[in-house]
Amino acid sequence: MNELNRKIKSVPFNLDDPYERELLEHCNQYIHFATYIKRLIQRDMEQGVGVIRIEHEKVEMKLEKSIDKSKLKSFGL
Repeated sequence: MNELNRKIKSVPFNLDDPYERELLEHCNQYIHFATYIKRLIQRDMEQGVGVIRIEHEKVEMKLEKSIDKSKLKSFGL
Protein backbone atom coordinates (compact mmCIF):
# COMPACT_ATOMS: atom_id res chain seq x y z
CA MET A 1 0.00 0.00 0.00
CA ASN A 2 1.23 3.43 -0.91
CA GLU A 3 2.00 5.43 2.25
CA LEU A 4 0.49 8.52 0.63
CA ASN A 5 -2.88 6.78 0.65
CA ARG A 6 -2.92 6.35 4.43
CA LYS A 7 -4.15 8.62 7.20
CA ILE A 8 -2.81 7.91 10.67
CA LYS A 9 -4.74 8.93 13.79
CA SER A 10 -2.97 8.67 17.11
CA VAL A 11 -4.80 8.03 20.37
CA PRO A 12 -3.23 9.58 23.46
CA PHE A 13 -3.80 8.10 26.92
CA ASN A 14 -3.26 10.18 30.05
CA LEU A 15 -1.38 7.85 32.40
CA ASP A 16 -2.20 10.09 35.36
CA ASP A 17 -5.91 9.43 34.85
CA PRO A 18 -6.88 6.02 36.33
CA TYR A 19 -9.72 5.53 33.83
CA GLU A 20 -7.55 6.26 30.80
CA ARG A 21 -4.79 4.04 32.20
CA GLU A 22 -7.36 1.25 32.48
CA LEU A 23 -8.42 1.84 28.87
CA LEU A 24 -4.80 1.58 27.75
CA GLU A 25 -4.27 -1.63 29.72
CA HIS A 26 -7.35 -3.11 28.09
CA CYS A 27 -6.10 -2.14 24.61
CA ASN A 28 -2.69 -3.61 25.30
CA GLN A 29 -4.14 -7.12 25.29
CA TYR A 30 -4.73 -6.78 21.53
CA ILE A 31 -1.75 -7.31 19.26
CA HIS A 32 -3.31 -5.32 16.42
CA PHE A 33 -4.46 -2.08 18.07
CA ALA A 34 -5.54 -0.43 14.80
CA THR A 35 -7.73 -3.39 13.86
CA TYR A 36 -9.32 -3.37 17.32
CA ILE A 37 -10.13 0.35 17.04
CA LYS A 38 -11.51 -0.07 13.52
CA ARG A 39 -13.85 -2.84 14.73
CA LEU A 40 -15.10 -0.59 17.55
CA ILE A 41 -15.78 2.15 15.02
CA GLN A 42 -17.54 -0.32 12.73
CA ARG A 43 -19.74 -1.51 15.60
CA ASP A 44 -20.67 2.08 16.46
CA MET A 45 -21.53 2.81 12.84
CA GLU A 46 -23.70 -0.29 12.56
CA GLN A 47 -25.52 0.52 15.79
CA GLY A 48 -25.84 4.20 14.93
CA VAL A 49 -24.28 5.38 18.16
CA GLY A 50 -21.25 7.40 19.08
CA VAL A 51 -20.09 9.70 21.81
CA ILE A 52 -19.33 12.57 19.44
CA ARG A 53 -22.72 12.38 17.76
CA ILE A 54 -24.49 12.42 21.13
CA GLU A 55 -22.35 15.28 22.43
CA HIS A 56 -22.90 17.23 19.20
CA GLU A 57 -26.68 16.89 19.58
CA LYS A 58 -26.45 18.13 23.17
CA VAL A 59 -24.46 21.17 22.04
CA GLU A 60 -26.98 21.91 19.27
CA MET A 61 -29.84 21.71 21.74
CA LYS A 62 -28.07 24.11 24.11
CA LEU A 63 -27.37 26.53 21.27
CA GLU A 64 -30.97 26.50 20.11
CA LYS A 65 -32.14 27.37 23.60
CA SER A 66 -29.58 30.10 24.16
CA ILE A 67 -30.03 32.01 20.87
CA ASP A 68 -32.32 35.03 20.92
CA LYS A 69 -34.34 34.38 17.75
CA SER A 70 -35.25 38.06 17.37
CA LYS A 71 -31.58 38.91 16.82
CA LEU A 72 -31.33 36.49 13.91
CA LYS A 73 -33.36 38.88 11.72
CA SER A 74 -30.39 41.24 11.59
CA PHE A 75 -28.47 38.41 9.89
CA GLY A 76 -31.24 37.77 7.40
CA LEU A 77 -32.29 34.51 9.06
